[in-house]
Amino acid sequence: MKGLNMKTMIRLLPVIAILVALGSPVLAAAPPAPYFNGFEKNTDGWFDSSNSGDGTITRRPSGYTNGGQYASGIASAAGKWHARLTGDPCTRTPGSNCYGPFTRWGGYSSTFPTGGYLTQVDIYLDVNWAATHSDYRFDWDSSINDNTGNFRRDWVFNVGTQLPGDLSPKFNINASTNAFRDSTFPENDCPNPLDPISNPPTGCRIHAEISTSGWYTFRHTFTAGSFLGCPETTCLIVDFDILRSNGTSVAHWTIHSSDDPMSMVGGNRYGWFANEEILDLPIDNSLRTGLCHDADGDGETDGKNGGKEHFKFHKHSCDGGKDDNASEDDDESNTHFQSTSITSATFTQDDTSQTVTIIGTGLDNGLPVGFTMIAVDNNGLAPAVYGLTLTDGYVVVGNLTSGSLTVQ
Repeated sequence: MKGLNMKTMIRLLPVIAILVALGSPVLAAAPPAPYFNGFEKNTDGWFDSSNSGDGTITRRPSGYTNGGQYASGIASAAGKWHARLTGDPCTRTPGSNCYGPFTRWGGYSSTFPTGGYLTQVDIYLDVNWAATHSDYRFDWDSSINDNTGNFRRDWVFNVGTQLPGDLSPKFNINASTNAFRDSTFPENDCPNPLDPISNPPTGCRIHAEISTSGWYTFRHTFTAGSFLGCPETTCLIVDFDILRSNGTSVAHWTIHSSDDPMSMVGGNRYGWFANEEILDLPIDNSLRTGLCHDADGDGETDGKNGGKEHFKFHKHSCDGGKDDNASEDDDESNTHFQSTSITSATFTQDDTSQTVTIIGTGLDNGLPVGFTMIAVDNNGLAPAVYGLTLTDGYVVVGNLTSGSLTVQ
């Protein structure tokens, strides 16, 4: 069941915001672990009319065809599967909304993560289809909670095909805190809330136009920062980014929210296709993750030449590296390694696991070596995996047999 509430956004600048209660809340005292679903196996974590949501979400194989309709025959953004969405039936007029599916990103949170967090999803824009379908829209909303775990505010990409009479097929896109036809217009260059800090002096945000078909990443990034007008030391800052499949930027907007001092801000709420008027809209690679990552391990795997090897590592991506380290002892192989410098750490995730790859230099029995360490946290669905490669020829990889290994 959904309810709508009227709110205000940005001091002295009134704006209508939507308050939506999506199903029964799932609250967490701390931010949930990273959430990812690329739809290779299921649509877990997403909700449609079959499980307390709206519209439909259906897995489709790469190359799926739908009789020449929207994005027929396209390859998935990654892997062999993606998902297709439809919204509830509507007349595409103000007040008639095609509510679509939503995700809770693995669980709602009342805690703003250290360093912030991001949410994103890949969406396919079919400009050829747009050429014959003027003014079809969808709103992609990533909302945030307050510090008690209740809804605080929506942050929305407003997307629509060209208006009737415009002979140039395209998608118009802008960013706001509103959704639905009765309060948003994707081609509007001054949507609420205005932000003179990012866009002086008027605070307007020029809309983007996309005229090339393809997969695009729609990303929200939530951080805390200081700026003029913030009533506390820090307030919420939300960045909206649209990226091509090669990672280059198509559009970027920022909203500084003086109405959201960080003492009142929690963690993620839902990601929701609040209005979804395009039948069979493809999405892929839905992700929620903190901007700071942690990896810790202290355990054993089978050694290279028998016996056991013991490893220990720690990596926190936001503390300047002061406590980062990696070590290993494998007596049967006469390997005794200790890192001296970590040059890079890469965190990745898929549908069921998180991985960290750490690269650096160190000493093996007192002699200089380079190293690459890989740790895979399978979230208890399978044993964790640890691997270490040294430039002196030592290589070991195996399942965790005792101890602990976590990647977040």
